[in-house]
Amino acid sequence: MAEVSPFRGWRFNKDTVGDIASVLCPPYDMIDEETQEALKRQSRYNVIHLEAGESLDWTTSAKEQYAAASNLFDQWRQEEVLCQDAEPCYYLMRHSFPLGDKLMVRVGLIASVGLEDYQTRQILPHEFTQAPAIQDRIWLMESLSANISPIMSIFRDTEGVLTQVFNKVMADEPEFDATDDSNNRTVLWCISDSDVHRQISEFFAGRPIYLADGHHRYEAARQYQLDRHAENEAAKAPNLAHNYVMMTLIAFDDPGLVVLGYHRTLNAVPEDKLAKIKTKINELFDSAPLSGNSDSLIDQVDAQGVNTQLLAAVDSDGSRMLRLKESAIDPSWGALSASEAWVLEEKVLRPELGDATLEHLDFMHDHDEAVEQARKGELQMTFLLKPFPLDAFESIVGGGQRLPRKSTFFFPTLPTGLVINRLDGELSEFLRFKILRWFAPSIDQ
Repeated sequence: MAEVSPFRGWRFNKDTVGDIASVLCPPYDMIDEETQEALKRQSRYNVIHLEAGESLDWTTSAKEQYAAASNLFDQWRQEEVLCQDAEPCYYLMRHSFPLGDKLMVRVGLIASVGLEDYQTRQILPHEFTQAPAIQDRIWLMESLSANISPIMSIFRDTEGVLTQVFNKVMADEPEFDATDDSNNRTVLWCISDSDVHRQISEFFAGRPIYLADGHHRYEAARQYQLDRHAENEAAKAPNLAHNYVMMTLIAFDDPGLVVLGYHRTLNAVPEDKLAKIKTKINELFDSAPLSGNSDSLIDQVDAQGVNTQLLAAVDSDGSRMLRLKESAIDPSWGALSASEAWVLEEKVLRPELGDATLEHLDFMHDHDEAVEQARKGELQMTFLLKPFPLDAFESIVGGGQRLPRKSTFFFPTLPTGLVINRLDGELSEFLRFKILRWFAPSIDQ
């Protein structure tokens, strides 16, 4: 089973850094150079200094890229810019954010989760990864011996067991309540009560955890763990921190768990192949003209796509709604036929582009930009996808299959910097107690 445990987190000292909102940042893979520099200007203590080092260059060695970040991390701990909690905690995050004209709220549990091989089916991935991004995160962990940003994961709590636990926690005074300039509000509670620890740990015993965002960080943590195991046999002890990774766990049924569409774009495809791709689209999909601005196109895709397999195609000639023909669905496709992204990539693009598919295919979550560039001819085609439904997500991923890259866009990404998890030493006395209980069940509780 995947072990879910409290840990002694490192957190920013409010007395030193001031407004906690000023030191938070998005995950590294959502940060471009402009955003990175803006965050550094926002606060000298912004966690971007640790999360991205001094660059986002995947080809730079760990020693060069993260040496300064490692030194800064040590300095911040010595100067008590970052302080470690005195006892193991779970951390409860309530994140409020605007979505259109609505204010959404989601609740996530920040915990240390035991690393598992995917084959155990306790930790379930939903997409494949790329080696350079994994290596970058390994370099960061080797330099800092820490998890800076949590992996977003989801779990099923049909009975609302943890919801009741969380509501009791949130009735107490939080550690901090911070709102940024974009009206994103983050509230954090520390859960140190041992009885609540046991409730939470027992709840997750034997339950699968689905990776939502952070596959590269998970696989980097797994490789970091295996590298430690290769050094000596004692590193395999189950209570050591490097055998765990920090996650924020959110329930499937949380009303604030928002999934947006992740769109596809095509460019630089040879004209003869592009013509064949369009012919294949016409074979598999019924087509109808669409009109309106990018927001209107998205609204139509979302509204008409409920319980229906469809997407929109945009190019310089106009926009069309594409609805997958029932007669085109091959039974061999199985559950993956529910994924428009999979049908598009595997049954339309890859037959013509082969191994070069990803050289011509890109991914954008900004539908305004994707539509504008396609209409101007800066992109050959844009495909607008509806949000992938979570019930299909659970069915496919729970069945052992993976979706294409960028099939889901869990919005917004989790804030980085709420809690930092050190990977040195033992995880917690709580876990030591549990291990003793497993091997000596007669021990008096």
